[in-house]
Amino acid sequence: MVMSAVPTARDDPGAQGPRARPVTISIDPEALGPVVPEDFAGLSFERGPLNPGNAGVDGYLFRPANDSLVTLFRNVGLRNLRIGGGSVDFYVPAGTGSDGFTGIDNLFAFAAAAGTRVIYSLRLLSPADKPVDDLESINAHAAGYIWDRYREHVASFAIGNEPDWHAFHTYAGHPADPAIYEETSGIPGSAYPSYLARWRGIAQAVAASAPGAPLCGPDTGAYTSLTYTPDPDGGVSWSERFATDLPSQQITDITQHHYAGADPEATTAEQAIANILSPEWVNGTAIATSPAGTTYIPYPWLYENNLAAVRATGLRYRMTEANDYLGGVAGASNAFASALWSLDYLHWWAAHGAAGVNFHNKQWLLTDTIIPDPAAQAGYAITPKGYGIKAFTLGSAGRVKPVRTAKPAGLNLTAYCTGTAGDDYVTIINKTHGVEAADAAVTILPPSPGPHAVQVMILASGPPGDAADASAMRGAALGATLGGAVITGDADWQGTWSALPTAADTGISVTVSATTAAVVRIRSGR
Repeated sequence: MVMSAVPTARDDPGAQGPRARPVTISIDPEALGPVVPEDFAGLSFERGPLNPGNAGVDGYLFRPANDSLVTLFRNVGLRNLRIGGGSVDFYVPAGTGSDGFTGIDNLFAFAAAAGTRVIYSLRLLSPADKPVDDLESINAHAAGYIWDRYREHVASFAIGNEPDWHAFHTYAGHPADPAIYEETSGIPGSAYPSYLARWRGIAQAVAASAPGAPLCGPDTGAYTSLTYTPDPDGGVSWSERFATDLPSQQITDITQHHYAGADPEATTAEQAIANILSPEWVNGTAIATSPAGTTYIPYPWLYENNLAAVRATGLRYRMTEANDYLGGVAGASNAFASALWSLDYLHWWAAHGAAGVNFHNKQWLLTDTIIPDPAAQAGYAITPKGYGIKAFTLGSAGRVKPVRTAKPAGLNLTAYCTGTAGDDYVTIINKTHGVEAADAAVTILPPSPGPHAVQVMILASGPPGDAADASAMRGAALGATLGGAVITGDADWQGTWSALPTAADTGISVTVSATTAAVVRIRSGR
């Protein structure tokens, strides 16, 4: 479905508004960065959707006959599906309930239809008040069942979820799983040794039942130093410790969670949009407080303190649970600002060597990417965040190529590049909005001489400068579009690339309006 709209500067990539600011982007063809895996972009869901009737869903959410959901996964380019979340340690393990492995069978049939791979989380906790008898054997049986039948759609197996949190542990006055306990009550990091021993016991049972199956962990929940081990003052993150304690033969990915804005508390939509699009989230090197008075965790801080050491071991890392805020902020987390944020977030982590990002989709929060279709009695729709994910999947093939961006002071714009042998993709995100909204008159200097065939795909919504527009659902007069088209669950996406002129002496010119993004595809020698 292609959506028509009132023509704006966004409809003509060469047009410039009255406040266009000059930007020059040059690509370094020699300094090649990390390879971007094909399954980089994904979603994360709780364990509950493997049960029939969960969260008001008729039957199983993940089933091959759920045509709307299958179509959305394919249209958006979601190639990784994580099943986990806090519920994994409280639901009855798969294979032990009244429906046996029916939920598992439906999940992997869905994965085959949707073209995605699955990170499947096994239970770790066996609380003293409701113990799970022989949890090792139960997990081994489930992993063996999945691995024997569906290994081509298995990305990895996880064990437990957010084991570093204080509430996860047994400590004075708080009995939980006696196998995972704080050696010093009140210090979450002191539970790491007992956790690792418990994890290894279950992992050994899984490996015996599903030989060769890839494992990942620890799905660290904290993104500050609060749970560092052995203590917050002199310790390291559980992600770093896990990577150094387990050889790469056992672990395929180190997994970390990140909600950049943490708990929004009473943050308003206007404040949240300013935070989501702030350069501080992208460039800040210290945990800080936003103008709304809430804490935020910038990407560089998390990388340098939790994940750079993981890369140094030679292991990959993946953000298996991520979003802008915990629970979200109405009018921001589900508005067009989230499309620009998700596109920027994915590219930033790809440029820093991540193996992928899974945005958490817990029914039905404001941060969700996929929700029940509000315009129909059945089926599903994507929120603006899904448009950002789609723009990433269109412009992230190959390896990361560093870019140099020359821009005026105060222009809130980021640019990224990935490339293959014949194609380069430059993604430009203009996050200026409100009273500071300004178009960017961008010149891209091609990485190689000679003729180029150049095309552009525009991600846009509403009037320029308005990041609050939330009308991203089908039929909205000014809803989100990518390549001039909306993304639905009932038809193939019909977005199109538009040709851009190029000149050997002046480079490639494209205007990126305020609160829009552009993916520029440069094909050399054609």
